[in-house]
Amino acid sequence: MKKTHATGWIALVAAAGIALSGCAGTPSDGGAGGDDSGASEELVGGPGVDLDAKTIRVGALVPVSGVFAGAITNIEGMEAGFHRATEAGGALEGWTVEVVNQDTKYDAATAIPLYEGFKDDVSVISLVLGSTIIDALLPSVEADNVTLIPGGTTPNLMFEEHILPTLPMTSAHASSLIPYVVEEYDKGDATFCTMTVEDTLGKYVQENFDFTVEELNLTKGIDTTFAPNTDQLTPQITALKGAGCDVVMTGGTGAFLQTLAVQSVQQDYSPMVLAGNSAYNITLATGPGAAWLSENAIISVPGDEWLGTDAPGQAEMIEDLEAINPDFVPTANAHLTGYVNALFTAKLLAKAIEDGDLSREGIATAATQLGTWEDELGLVGGDVVIGENPSDRVPPYKLSMFRINPDVPTGLALEEYYFDSEVAKKYIESVTP
Repeated sequence: MKKTHATGWIALVAAAGIALSGCAGTPSDGGAGGDDSGASEELVGGPGVDLDAKTIRVGALVPVSGVFAGAITNIEGMEAGFHRATEAGGALEGWTVEVVNQDTKYDAATAIPLYEGFKDDVSVISLVLGSTIIDALLPSVEADNVTLIPGGTTPNLMFEEHILPTLPMTSAHASSLIPYVVEEYDKGDATFCTMTVEDTLGKYVQENFDFTVEELNLTKGIDTTFAPNTDQLTPQITALKGAGCDVVMTGGTGAFLQTLAVQSVQQDYSPMVLAGNSAYNITLATGPGAAWLSENAIISVPGDEWLGTDAPGQAEMIEDLEAINPDFVPTANAHLTGYVNALFTAKLLAKAIEDGDLSREGIATAATQLGTWEDELGLVGGDVVIGENPSDRVPPYKLSMFRINPDVPTGLALEEYYFDSEVAKKYIESVTP
């Protein structure tokens, strides 16, 4: 069994686009692995598949440098998921899975040539971060008949044929966060405003916010936006404070929450700040503005607290992370995203193997036969309905509510597991074709 023992080593090879191997179980007559003899005669292969070696290469497009360096834990989560999938009794028992990541730097112009450079060497793209990046890649993904599993998505991508979402829509957290604070923090009379990034994610966070505020008949204030990767939010904060915004729904990635915190302190502004999982990073509870964020921010993330017991799969994920890297650093959201996507990818590939076809066409056909992926592990926010056609899809929607706290391993302390929002369900219905 191959184990990864150093997170630093993982970061280096993932950034360089080198493959990481998941543990391979012992071949047997049962499961997707089947009998080792004659595998190349029984199966149709495809890009990224070595039938004789029983090795499958899967791709990832995850930023792992600069402000996004911490996103390497998504890849670590994938390794942990494929470790379980290839162990005895796993969906891919007897196979080896190699993860090949390309560092997109969270930039679409960077991601496109990286995709073109490795698309013929991978069977499926098991994780992509960034709706703007997925949007830019979509024409090529469609032309190449590649199946892509995002780390999160938006309504414009949710029902695309070649995209198989596994988690709640990244842009739809307002429809859970806002009802939650209205119910639990008595914010029904507050003025609700937004501060969103100027990209695909921000556009749909705003749409989801508008739907939610209207559905709950709340008071809407002003909307503000900011450029990706900006280090200056003073104008937006000035406008929000001047408009009397009591609650600010945010949408963005990177370190913008810390920037918001530090510059809000400078202006003596302390609204309740709501953020989805795309805003999380490991330094929220210990970095700049941590005290302000602990006091004012609520973050919604799929799954459980790191050492929580609500989700049956939480302890399982930790066990698998320890197996591939005993020195891993607990990270909310990213470890879970990689882990969940790996388990889902394994299920998809196992179905293609069962059907005897690991070609691009075979994998795409297998996707139409998955039906519903039940959330038995309690990590994704409910059952994932894939269906036979893209219009059949129903994403999970239950999100867990967290406060920032430096005393817990990931910096996120659970307030409520799987908050069930009727508004979130209505929003999904409203965007379904």
